Amino acid sequence: MKKLRLTHYERVAGLFILVALVGGVVTVISAGIKQGWFSDKAHYYTFFENADGLHQGTKVLMAGLQAGAVDDIELETDNKIKVKFHVLSKFKSKVKKDSVAQLVRPFVIGERSMELSVGSKTAEILPEGELVLSEESLDIMQVLGGKNLSLYMKDTGAMLKNLKNVLEAFLSEDRTDKMVQIFDQLSPLILNMNTMSMEVTKLSRQATDQDQMRAMMKNVVLLTQELNKTMPAMTEAMKEMGPEMPKTARRAVEALNEATILIKALQKSLLLRSNVQEVRQEENSRLPAAEKNK
Repeated sequence: MKKLRLTHYERVAGLFILVALVGGVVTVISAGIKQGWFSDKAHYYTFFENADGLHQGTKVLMAGLQAGAVDDIELETDNKIKVKFHVLSKFKSKVKKDSVAQLVRPFVIGERSMELSVGSKTAEILPEGELVLSEESLDIMQVLGGKNLSLYMKDTGAMLKNLKNVLEAFLSEDRTDKMVQIFDQLSPLILNMNTMSMEVTKLSRQATDQDQMRAMMKNVVLLTQELNKTMPAMTEAMKEMGPEMPKTARRAVEALNEATILIKALQKSLLLRSNVQEVRQEENSRLPAAEKNK
């Protein structure tokens, strides 16, 4: 068998290829170590309404640091998107029950990432495989997207239509004049309100000066207490006088009638007896027919 002989250039080329292969393997291994390919991972899942720009391998960030990646994305029957992801073991203790997952875009036009907030110190650590709470977010790229932009343009068109109707309504001269009149009346209204507020301020100062309001309220309380004491006695007295009230009222009316007759008689003459009789006859003639027949 003939011995294989390599030239000097072939040996250099082979050595170069070997070094390149070793360097490539070392680079892949170091990159895997940096990416956490050989580290322990903790797996979780969450739900989003819209996972636009999210895909398998999307970075999971915690406080700006790459803590893991998205493993799988599934569309559920209720149109919610289930996102399965993992974080490296060194970040596992930072995932708490109050941690929140949110889709963010680190740069304005860059790819979206999933930001996982660091839980509070008092919260418990979330067990592996549990649900992480999520929160929807909106960025400028989504606003400018075709789907959302069409909705915004539709709403803007409706708003401009309503504004057009308002402007057309103000084109009427009568309505314009009424609006001008309203603005003209605002100035005296404001002046009157200012005057009223100043008068109310003065009144409140007078009421609160030297505790006058407190003294008045104290007197009202005392008066109320005295009335509460006397009202039962007055009520009992009125109950006792109740049956006699019609008779007393009738006698009072008769006395007033007699006094009226006497005064009229004195006006006519000093001879009271005859004149009183005449006045009585005059009064009887003025009585209604119903009272005469009694």
